Amino acid sequence: MKARILLLSLLVSVTFVNAQTSDETFQFEGIDRYHKVYIPSDFTPNMSLVLNLHGYTSNAFQQVFYSNMTAVAEANDFIVVFPDGTTDQYGITFWNSEILGEDVNDLGYLSALIDSMVINYQVNPSRVYMCGMSNGGFMSYYSACQMTDKLAAIASVTGTMNNVIYDNCNPSRSIPVLEIHGTDDTTVPYLGSGSAGSFQTIIATETVVDYWVNHNNCTENQVVEIDDISITDFSTVTRFSYTGGDNGTSVEHYRINEGGHTWPGSIISLPGVVTNHDIIASEVIWDFFNQYDIDGLLAVADIIQESTFTMSPNPMNISTIVNSPFTIEEYIIYDIQGKVVRSHMPSSSQITIERGNMEVGLYILELYGENEFVRQQLVVQ
Repeated sequence: MKARILLLSLLVSVTFVNAQTSDETFQFEGIDRYHKVYIPSDFTPNMSLVLNLHGYTSNAFQQVFYSNMTAVAEANDFIVVFPDGTTDQYGITFWNSEILGEDVNDLGYLSALIDSMVINYQVNPSRVYMCGMSNGGFMSYYSACQMTDKLAAIASVTGTMNNVIYDNCNPSRSIPVLEIHGTDDTTVPYLGSGSAGSFQTIIATETVVDYWVNHNNCTENQVVEIDDISITDFSTVTRFSYTGGDNGTSVEHYRINEGGHTWPGSIISLPGVVTNHDIIASEVIWDFFNQYDIDGLLAVADIIQESTFTMSPNPMNISTIVNSPFTIEEYIIYDIQGKVVRSHMPSSSQITIERGNMEVGLYILELYGENEFVRQQLVVQ
């Protein structure tokens, strides 16, 4: 019987018997700021943190239910915070991402919120992420530009960059970026808008994607049509993946063809607006985030014993050839979530692994021999 190695991480932890959402507040620059925190049932120190920002006119309470990211947090053991914006001159909740002419310091507040989560919940400061809907997406881009040192990756759903953010963006390093946007979005137009009232100039979605592709120095690209599993939502999804950037960073864009100003996969459908159900945005966002820490593509080699086999090419596009010093009785490939995506029993020291239906991303390849076990990261691009 082949020996299998189980890696255990022994952590001193505070245990939460049940998952819970709590309301918290602290004062920042003389303003009481509110946020909701969701803690998964299997809480331990050093968890990842996702900040999920609501859209214009919305709030943290609505974003909890609209995005349903708490379910994803519970299934994948990360903490998610839903901050509340302040109200603008019209009494409407918003994020000050340089689009409304307000002066509230939301960059400073979100930075302070991250610091408080690191102290109070012992979250991993190298695995802090931000995403947002619409105005929250604008704020995520603004944060990526101005406080890159605190975010491992960002995602925007129906948001983009306006001319002020775009013209003054100054990221301190490459940062992974994900954009999900509908082509029929009439609130934040996919093609941008030269004049949109108080929102100034809205930069076209693909122009924003190109900015981050160039900033990250991505060298490879792939276009995939996502399976149209929900034929009644009157929309489809095309995924554009740009990989090979500095420190393994990437940019991904999910174009929702015929999609409106909505959060794909939401359990709440907005009347008169197409919501796509071929993907679940919250799951897509976490799968993207979970590949990275503040230094780029996760150094999974830190948790993998030193490998004694070669694999070329790695990253792979179509296939890779594995050469092992021992006869491979079985190999298993896991995705970043630890799910088995492929296994085979070749009984050979040299094998060819075809990409097949493996999506772009990070995987773990394990090789088993009679009394041998080794593993190594495999990158598909």
